[in-house]
This record gives sequence, structure tokens and C-alpha cells, in this order.
Amino acid sequence: MRSTFFAAALHITLTVLGLSLVGATAAPSAAQAQRPRSVRIGTVVDGPWERNDEILGLFQREMTELLSSEFDVRFPAPLDGGWTLDGVRSALDGLLADPAVDLVLAFGVLASADAARRGDLPKPVIAPFVFNPELQDLPLTDSGTTGVPNLSYLAHPASFEENMPVFQEVVRFRRLGVLLSAAYSEGAPSLWTGMQAAAEAMGLEAVLVPVGRVADSVLAAIPADVEAVYVTPLVQLLPGEFDRLVNGLIAKRLPSFSFMGVEEVQRGILVGLSPETSLFRLARRVALNVQRILLGEDAGGIPVAIAYGERLTINMATARAIGVYPRWRVITEAALINDVRTDIDRRVSLASAAREALEANLDLAAQEQVVAAGRADVRQSWARLLPQAEVSSLGTLIDQDRAQASFGSQAQRTLTGSATVSQVIFSEPAWADVSVQRRLQAAREYERDAVELDIVLDAILAYLNVLRGNTFERIQRENVSATRSNLELARVRVTLGMAGPGEPLRWESQIAANRQEVIAANTRRNLAEIQLNRLLHRPLEERFVTEDADLADLPLVGAEASILPYMDNPYSFRVLRAFMVEEALATSPELRQLDEAIGAQGRGLQSARRSYFAPTVALQGGLTGLLTEGGAGAEFTLALPPGSPDLSDAFPQANDLSWSLGLRVSLPLFTGGARAAAVAAAVRDSGAAAARAGSGRRAH
Repeated sequence: MRSTFFAAALHITLTVLGLSLVGATAAPSAAQAQRPRSVRIGTVVDGPWERNDEILGLFQREMTELLSSEFDVRFPAPLDGGWTLDGVRSALDGLLADPAVDLVLAFGVLASADAARRGDLPKPVIAPFVFNPELQDLPLTDSGTTGVPNLSYLAHPASFEENMPVFQEVVRFRRLGVLLSAAYSEGAPSLWTGMQAAAEAMGLEAVLVPVGRVADSVLAAIPADVEAVYVTPLVQLLPGEFDRLVNGLIAKRLPSFSFMGVEEVQRGILVGLSPETSLFRLARRVALNVQRILLGEDAGGIPVAIAYGERLTINMATARAIGVYPRWRVITEAALINDVRTDIDRRVSLASAAREALEANLDLAAQEQVVAAGRADVRQSWARLLPQAEVSSLGTLIDQDRAQASFGSQAQRTLTGSATVSQVIFSEPAWADVSVQRRLQAAREYERDAVELDIVLDAILAYLNVLRGNTFERIQRENVSATRSNLELARVRVTLGMAGPGEPLRWESQIAANRQEVIAANTRRNLAEIQLNRLLHRPLEERFVTEDADLADLPLVGAEASILPYMDNPYSFRVLRAFMVEEALATSPELRQLDEAIGAQGRGLQSARRSYFAPTVALQGGLTGLLTEGGAGAEFTLALPPGSPDLSDAFPQANDLSWSLGLRVSLPLFTGGARAAAVAAAVRDSGAAAARAGSGRRAH
């Protein structure tokens, strides 16, 4: 038994050792078998272009990232077709005949069109830039594939027929200039003839404008009667010439539509429809097609359609420069670039709005005039208690017989002058008026302070309403964009059979509702801007640029370090609230105004009651002098019988100057009930003032 056990153990040991040796010898072979297969992808570009390296690098990175775990992808230097169809055809012939190249990438419109027309190909070819395959009579099966062995192209959905209605929504035109690279108009004439036929079908007249290397020749070639331009990929332009072309189109005030979409709209083209992610999607789709081909799938059986999400984009700076103003239906759905104007010099912040309101507001200016008038009222009330002086002159003419009968006391013609000085020694109504006017003036000043605070508050609230309106309008525009994305997704779901026809209709209805919300948000923002301009005494429609508000912009109580700890918990916050209430009651200009009004009414009531027993005491002095006299009665005459003695000296004569001094004490005994009515009115007025003060304190 023991020998049997050892024999079995020896057998197991030898078996394990044998398997180990086999595994050790087999490991290099397995590792060698898993080494990625080397693949060389040749590339043909139509010609030299400033963005060739950028875009081709994007495609190569996508292919490398996707295929690196399965293949060792190599990219030989691209061949240049020199912007001629013969050059492109020669470069493709060379790559197709090169045994070291496993797959060919026809990287250009000319290269893609030539590759798609070749028929059977000796090796896989991918043509990613095919436009309007039906117009170019390129191979396309009912199932959406090329049906040609080794040929896969990508047909872009953005077509001239789809772009023109969108362009017409933004700006109306009939004669259209089509900017097309000269290499494409010569090497792929079906592109131009197809666009020309489509334009005629839409009632438009298309004019070809070949584009070469420089912008000046292109601008000079645009006919004067062209009303808008359609910008295709202008790959032949020298570096920097595209921006010069855009500036020239703006100078000519020509609306422009970019086939490339948002990237060129950002550089100054007016309108575009393709999204910013279209090149990334195209690069990823090419990488996926390469993977399918390298894994054994026939290129001719790969679908040619590629879908992009459409997003209308408008450069508002260009629109303003050329005088184009899109309709509400367009701007409520489009993505707006440069919507915030940079040509506006006026900048408004939270603090500057408050300061400018205090300096320019007409309501505050009017209240300042009221305060100034009140100071004059106070001075006027004091005038009754100060000395009064008056000078006057009087010329008199009486009949002659009366003058003669006056014995010289009244001449027929006299001219006298007088001066009067008076001083109120005691007058209860006068002293009461001074007290009342001082109280009323203090009330006016507190009212001015309240108006000042209200104006600052109104300006701040109006400014915040503008910021709120800007934010809300942006949110509503983003809602339109999100709804548009959902609509596109719903259409894809319907195409795939994952949803019914009602789903896109629901999102279309939602887009209509979102547009109305955008218009309403824009209206609210405009009203907020008008209100702020009114408070700042500016033209109501004057444009301005706002800055985001911050607590540091104003010396707010809540920003003080000593206050912040009291906001940390509910109990401390209750203490803070009580403190704020006390401060409001102690410093509120509205309450102080009411207190002064109560004081004025109380003093008026006191004066009305004192009118029953408080007399008015005044001192008055006067000086009167005879300046000149003439005519009958100017001299004292006494007619006596002849021989009578002269008695003229027996009658004393007053000199030409007289004076008087008097003290007047008056107390009304009966005024027809006026004093009782005044007391009753003062009582009611005092009660009303007290009630208003109580209401104001409760409000605070």
C-alpha cells in the first residue's frame, strides 16, 4: 500500500512539473500572439490649409485612442493634392498602390469625391467629407450604404437646401452670393450646379464667387447687387485671410451664413447652424468606421449617414454692425454670441447706481426745493416778532375854498413824508407760528431724508431687477436650447422605433411655450432697465452694461464683522432683530417726521386755547414831516375890519414835524365762533397726527 501511495505521489509531482514546463515554454508564444497588429493609414489632403494639422490631428488622436488596445496605428506623412483634381487623383493612386498602406483616408472634399467615384477599390478607403451625394451622383444604396466594396464615405446632413430656409428666417434676400473655393468649383462642379439648382427651386438667384488665396480678390468679385452670401469651407485662403474676408463682408453690410457653423460665427460670420461639436463627432465616427473595417467588416456595408444636432447661432455684434435685427421668433431660440454689447461706454454697478440716483434724481431735487422753501417760511414766521419799519409819502390836493377856510392848517397842495416803527412785545399767534414752522421745517428735512433713502432703495432694487432680468432671460434661453435638444432626441427615438410620433409634437409645443417665456423675460428686463434709467434721470432707452452685485459694493450693516456673529443661531438672530427694530424706531426719518408733525399740531392746539386770554401787545412810533405846501391856505390869514390890531401872533402855529408813540394791547372778545372752531380742528389734527405716528411705528 505504501509503495502504491508513493507511486501515485510521484505521478502527480511529475505531472505538475510537466505542466509547468509546458506553460513556461508556451507563455512567450501567447504574448507574441497578443501583440497589436501594425496598421498604416495613409492620408490625402486636398491642398495646403492653415487648419490641416489641427483637424487632421484631431482625427488621428481619435483613431489612436480607440484602436490602441487592438492595433498599432501608424500615420505616414499626408500627401498633398495641390488643390487640383489631378493632384488629388495622383496621390490616391499612389496610396492605393502602396503595399505598406493598409487603409486610405481621403481627407478633403476633392479627395472624398474622387475616391467615391472610383468604383471597386483594392483596399479600404474612408471619405469623410461628402456633401449632397445625390447631386454628385455618388454610389448610395436604399439601405444607406455605398454598396461598393472597400468604400465608406460620410454624407453630411447640413445641405444647402436645409440652410437657406434658416438663413431666410434671419434676413430676407433674393440674390445670393455663394463663396466656394476655386478648387471645388473646378474639381467638383456638381457642388455648385447642385446649389444653383436648389436656389432656383426656392426662388433665389445664386451667384458663384470663386475663392482663392486672398480676401481682397474675393471681396472685389462679389457683385454689387448681391444681398447676402453663403460661406462654404474656404480652405484655400492663406492664414489670416479669412478674418480679413469677414471684416470686408461686414464693411459691405452683407449678411453671411457659414456652412461650418458656430466656429466661423464666433469669428464674425452672421449666422451658422452646425454645432461646435460637429468636428469631434465626425472624428469619432471615422475612428469607429476604421475599427469596424480593421475588425473585418466590409467598408461598403457601413452606413454613410451621420447626424449632427442643429443649433442656430447668431453673432449679434455682426448683426448690429450690418444693421440686421432678427425677429423674436429667431432670437428666442438661437444661441446668441456677443449678445452683451461691448460698444457701450456706460457702465453701471450697484454702488454707482445708488450714487448717481442721489445726484441726478428729480424727485430728490424737488424735495430739496421744498426744504429750501421751508427755510424761507421759518424766516417769514420770525419776521412778525422783529421790528417793523416803514416810510411813506403823501401828496394831497384839496379845493381852494376849503384850504382858505382852514386858517393855514391845510394848504391846497401838500406833500408830507412819514416814518413808522413798530415792535410786537407779545403775540401768542406769532410765537406759535414760529414754533410750528420750525417743527414743519424739521418734518420737511426728515421727509427729504426719507425720500433720499427711498431713492437709494429704489435704485438698488431697480439695479437688482435688471440683473435678475438678465439672469432669468438667460435661463429661459437655455430652456429653449434644452427643449430643442430633447426634440432632436425625440426625433431620433421615433426614427429608431423607440417612441411614437406624439413625442416630437410634445417637445415642439414646449418650444413654442419656451419662446413666449423668453419674450416675456426680455420684456421684464427692458422694463427694469427703463425704470433704472428713470431713477437716474437718464434717457429711458439709453443702453448700459451692468456689473454683478456684491455685498462689498455698499456699506451694508450685515457686512460688518460685529454683526455677523449674531446671525449664527436663532437666539442670537432674535437679539439682532430686536436691536434692528430699536434702531429703526430711533433713527427712522419717517417716524421723526411724524413726531415733528405731532409737535406742530400740538403747538397749534396750545395757541388756539390761549387765544381766549392771551392779548397781543405792540409798541408803535411814528414821525411825520411836511415836505412842501402851496396854494390857498399855505399861510395863516385872518380877515379883520380895517384898523383892527394884528392878531396873527395870538394863534400858535404847529411846526412842520410831528411824532407819536403808542402802546397797543388787544384781546378779541367775540369772533363769531372762530376760536372754538380752531380749537376743535386743532384737536382733530393732533389726533390724526398721533394715529399716523402709531401706524408708522407698527409698520417699522
